Amino acid sequence: MKKSYTPWDDDLGRAGPLTKTSGCGENRFVGVENFLEFYIEPGCLIEVKPKDAIMTKVRMDWTMAEFYSSGGTTRFVDRLAASLGIDSYRIKTVAVYTGSVVVDFVIESEENETREEAEASLAIVKTVLIE
Repeated sequence: MKKSYTPWDDDLGRAGPLTKTSGCGENRFVGVENFLEFYIEPGCLIEVKPKDAIMTKVRMDWTMAEFYSSGGTTRFVDRLAASLGIDSYRIKTVAVYTGSVVVDFVIESEENETREEAEASLAIVKTVLIE
């Protein structure tokens, strides 16, 4: 069964810590520190597979307080998805940190796409991002 990262924690500015209550495979990725953490129980089998995605970041001329008081990562993802014409669930926030406000994020391919379809659809998203 596929497990998503732990939910984003606005107070921590990263994926929340492992609760060890979601069972085998509970995980989080902390982009700024570049680590992937898993909760594993005896007999638990973990499979890590590559996924087609665009990994990028954006720097905004805001303070962290302004960013979070204006909806934080939820509003950022919703607005980005709307501007790219994609579903918001495809965008995963990886890190938010100061430098004005920097948001690292990943735009994933659709779950059911073939590799060729994923490459084509992500190429379109990349073109819109660049524009």
